[in-house]
Amino acid sequence: MRWLVFMIAALLATALDLGLASAMTLRTLDFLTPSFAAVLVAYMALLGRADHVLWGAWVVGVLADLSPGSAEGAEAIYIIGPHALGYVFGASVILTIRSMVFRHRVLTLSACTFACVLSTGLATVLTGIIRFWLPFTGGAVVPFGLGELGHSFGDALYSGLLAIPAGWVLFQTMPLWRFDYGVGRRTA
Repeated sequence: MRWLVFMIAALLATALDLGLASAMTLRTLDFLTPSFAAVLVAYMALLGRADHVLWGAWVVGVLADLSPGSAEGAEAIYIIGPHALGYVFGASVILTIRSMVFRHRVLTLSACTFACVLSTGLATVLTGIIRFWLPFTGGAVVPFGLGELGHSFGDALYSGLLAIPAGWVLFQTMPLWRFDYGVGRRTA
């Protein structure tokens, strides 16, 4: 995988998540918002080497954690971890199932994006709950519950739908990425 292409795509996905968040948010349906970053992580997890995918997912998660609007508390503190851990968990889920799916299909990318956003939401909720119960945080962070998981499910559906057009664009750029598929078998 070409890391320069990945960094440009990661910055573009983060910028699209920030710039189009207000325009694409469904306010009448519990403020559901799609994630371009999750589409990128699912795309990499379908086609890339496992070590590159996990590092790339971590970088995308750190960018999401450091993006404006993700700060917590009155002092606007950026906490690196919830999205970074979530995207790595989502990528590992896709890495586990990618041998059982057709990798070069847009609908596969859509289903994997759904799984990635759902896994990321689960990891983010668990991180919030653990942080709430830690003694040195003072209980400043309100724990999340089933409502937040339900919201993550809605975001996952919306992101899965977004993955259809965005995935088509990503599949058109596949020669730029130069994914390494390993060495094939040869007969003697």
